Amino acid sequence: MIKDILFVSTNLYRSFPSRKQKFAHFLEEKGFRILFIEPPYTYLALFKKGFNKNTSKGLEKVSDNFYILNSFAWLPFFKKYKLFNYIDNLIFLNRIKKACSILNFTPTILWTYMPFLPETIKKLHIETIYDCVDDHASFPGLIDPRFSNSLEETTVHLSNYVIVTGNVKLKEKIKSFGKEPIVISNGVDWKLFAGGLFLRKRIDIKKQIVYAGVIAEWFDKEIIKKIAENFKDFKIILIGPEQTDTSDLKKHANIILLGKMPQHEIAPVLRESAVGIIPFKINKLTEKIDPLKVYEYLASGLPVISTPVGILKDLPVKIGENEESFISNIKEEIFQDSLEKRKERSEFARAFSWENKYREVEKILQELRK
Repeated sequence: MIKDILFVSTNLYRSFPSRKQKFAHFLEEKGFRILFIEPPYTYLALFKKGFNKNTSKGLEKVSDNFYILNSFAWLPFFKKYKLFNYIDNLIFLNRIKKACSILNFTPTILWTYMPFLPETIKKLHIETIYDCVDDHASFPGLIDPRFSNSLEETTVHLSNYVIVTGNVKLKEKIKSFGKEPIVISNGVDWKLFAGGLFLRKRIDIKKQIVYAGVIAEWFDKEIIKKIAENFKDFKIILIGPEQTDTSDLKKHANIILLGKMPQHEIAPVLRESAVGIIPFKINKLTEKIDPLKVYEYLASGLPVISTPVGILKDLPVKIGENEESFISNIKEEIFQDSLEKRKERSEFARAFSWENKYREVEKILQELRK
């Protein structure tokens, strides 16, 4: 008998690929019917300059067992005030119930990434899995961190299982709410990114330094400008959606912004690059990250340079504590790189393949079936 799962994401389905899409489709492959619920946008966002409202189709069919409930509007301030949060819970629940009625969908499991909807969880009365991949209280915007943390703590208590990424600080935060989380680190499509690396007899690397990911408030543009100035004969390639002003970066002739690209187009760019970079600012949000891009870089064989954020210090990554050491590490890695080292990095990343992560998810599903 096919079981129905409500899968609540914090990213749009067609946004930058992440564990959300990967896990949702894995569940579909295991025989579940999936209603992938995109995060709502606020009415306030409609008035912001440059806000690109999702053209909502309501319900969208991807396959016979996979549907998307497209993004819809709700009230702002749901991370600050109880009344607004309660109203948004009702709006959210009403949308879910309407979608379930149309699809003849009887959910037995809620898999959620959003910790702001405890009232919805209470009213659904189904087994719940909370997969925590970020420190939500540390995001910028209209948020009261204390209220946000209280919502997350309630979500943790209401959940049958809580999952966290491989970041120790994020694990300790969730543990402080009174429940031991299951650790499932982020993963990588290893075969795609490794490509034909292990069949090569030599490396053919272009003079380019690459970043692949969202360009947002936590992205350190000053480091990028320094890299551009110190590597004038290199292209600095930035791949990903722009969520912050990049006009100052575009003044540099060797900084190339390619925008959002599908993963099958990103992979060959990584494999032919000299270095992969993670130039993030250091703050409460980035100290708790487990970035997908690091596994993609390593699977491609790339040397990786990062600021001291998240779990990077525990991986085969060079850490730049400041702009000067970041630049010197890039120079050193370019000079010392070899085909053998690239194969070693890729082999290390193989353990983080999505196939291995799915096995860990399968264990949780088996527990729920008992």
